[in-house]
Amino acid sequence: MREEQVDKVFSAVEKTVANTSFYWQSLSLIFCFIASYAIYRITRKIILPKLISFSIKKNIELSRLITRYLTPLLYPLFAIIFLSIALSIYAQFFRDVTLFTTTIKLMTLFLFLRFLRISSNNTFVANAAGIFLMPAMVLDIFGILDSTTAYLDQYALKIGTFRISVYLVIKAFIVLILLFWVANLILRKSHSYVENSRKIDSSTKGIINKFVDIVVYSFVFIAVLKILGVDMTTFAVLGGAIGVGIGFGLQKIASNFISGIILLFEKSVEIGDIVEIDNGNIYGTVKHFGGRYALVEATDGKEIMIPNEDFITGRVTNWTYSNNRARIEINVGVGYESDLEKVKQIMIECASSHPRCLNYPEIECFVTKFDEYDIKFVLYFWISDIVQGRAGAKSDVMVKIWNSFKANNIRIPVPQREVKSL
Repeated sequence: MREEQVDKVFSAVEKTVANTSFYWQSLSLIFCFIASYAIYRITRKIILPKLISFSIKKNIELSRLITRYLTPLLYPLFAIIFLSIALSIYAQFFRDVTLFTTTIKLMTLFLFLRFLRISSNNTFVANAAGIFLMPAMVLDIFGILDSTTAYLDQYALKIGTFRISVYLVIKAFIVLILLFWVANLILRKSHSYVENSRKIDSSTKGIINKFVDIVVYSFVFIAVLKILGVDMTTFAVLGGAIGVGIGFGLQKIASNFISGIILLFEKSVEIGDIVEIDNGNIYGTVKHFGGRYALVEATDGKEIMIPNEDFITGRVTNWTYSNNRARIEINVGVGYESDLEKVKQIMIECASSHPRCLNYPEIECFVTKFDEYDIKFVLYFWISDIVQGRAGAKSDVMVKIWNSFKANNIRIPVPQREVKSL
């Protein structure tokens, strides 16, 4: 059988070369490649620079796509176009167009491999695809592809009802390479578009990226199983077992995962928010949301991993939920001989003189209690941005109050105690 195939190939080559149409087709092909190269040079030197300069003003991303993808593919594209036009004209006068069809197939494969090389981060995908697709193309040109695949399919390994042949392994390898290339391309482009979009906030970007990852990887997983010939009905029982396991053994993991999705959609807590939980024992900035936990960076630099469920079931103070304002409270006690109106005026002036203090809501100062040794005052004022912290503003105002009280002879009494020895 193999000797007959070899004889068939040599006879086809001999017949093609002996035909005068072969030389007319060769001349036509040379003319097509020269014409396509000339158009390619004109397009690259004149048309593309103008198109790129125009696209930079309108859309920088479009300019990048033209430079990276379109320019390297122009020549094979023009060659295929000119060859197709020449083929349609040549077929009107001659019946034998074998050389034309063969060249178009080879140029199409070259275009596809070139696109793989450009769009991939490495050359492995293009090289691996070329190693298998190029021999397949040659066999198809000589008309022995079907017989070759049938020959390779004879060598197989059977495991029960599952059959693996050499042809199936080669086919699966090629399809898997292309499948993972497409998946990687989709993920990279979608993530890049989402991350660079200014219309989408940070939490929504996380939702979109996770959703795209789940969809793409699920499709790849199902496609791999289909290629390998695995019966999908067997996963029904496995899915039920996994569901039972999640229901009983993985309750907390499932709860934290669902809680994370709720937080992302609800947006009650987002990345960059300042939160306070566990009765004030944890205070910091949300840095990251994961499938199981949220990362909160405390003011002392500690990074605390908090289960997502705690944000749903527990009491959470979000200092930046709707705005970044924050109220500061200062408690002061003065002596009974003090002028209370003067004390209120001094405390309000000290707060209003601070650069971070807001005029609205208004500064408020109240007498709260007549204590045993002093009269209690409380001062309320608001700062513009809690992200910069409250301690600094509170400390500055308290220092100003202390200095102003000293300058105006306002005393802050302290309890007097006597210790007598018996």
